[in-house]
Amino acid sequence: MAVNLGENATAKSYETRAKSESTMDAMTAEAGASEVWLRGNPRPAIVGAALVGLLAAAAVAAALAAGSPPWIVWSLAAAGLTTTVLALLLVAAASLPRLVHRAGCLRVRLAPLAAEDVPLEIVECVFPGSSPLAASTADTAARRVGTVVVRLAERATAWKRRPTFAGWGTWEDGHIVIDGRWCEPLGMEVTRRLGERIQEAKRRLAAVASPGSGQACR
Repeated sequence: MAVNLGENATAKSYETRAKSESTMDAMTAEAGASEVWLRGNPRPAIVGAALVGLLAAAAVAAALAAGSPPWIVWSLAAAGLTTTVLALLLVAAASLPRLVHRAGCLRVRLAPLAAEDVPLEIVECVFPGSSPLAASTADTAARRVGTVVVRLAERATAWKRRPTFAGWGTWEDGHIVIDGRWCEPLGMEVTRRLGERIQEAKRRLAAVASPGSGQACR
């Protein structure tokens, strides 16, 4: 029960923050500022970084207890420190938003070191989905994770696919699938709000764009 209450509190916190931010969307759009549409979730990366740090410390402690030569101890310490730093960098990257709107472009971040600026005019819609947590077996067939899917226009052949960090989602055949474990809690309200923001931003973009002009994000 405590876990459920914690998850509910987290979801409510995200929802309250999202509602307050949505009231600022029109003003930030007018000012050309960025609008965060889907936040990241660094908690899985934090857990991983903590485990890496503990394992590194345990390895060094075991080497000292066993009376290993100093070069072995220092090598383990250096390797552990390097791995921990990399894990903390992943935490920082996971904290960044998954979807950000700015000046007619939708910035999609599905990799720690890269983000793609997609012209908003080729974004058709968003809808909820789900993906299996593991390979389908008798034990795992029913275990799935919630996702949000961003569908791009079929005519946008240059945007059909992009490389991604598998844990964060996929980008194949013009469909951007964002894994719910690495973003703010998903639900029908989140998907509905995201769809409304996209349509509103596209209306604003169409109102100021000249006929036949295309949106270049790069």
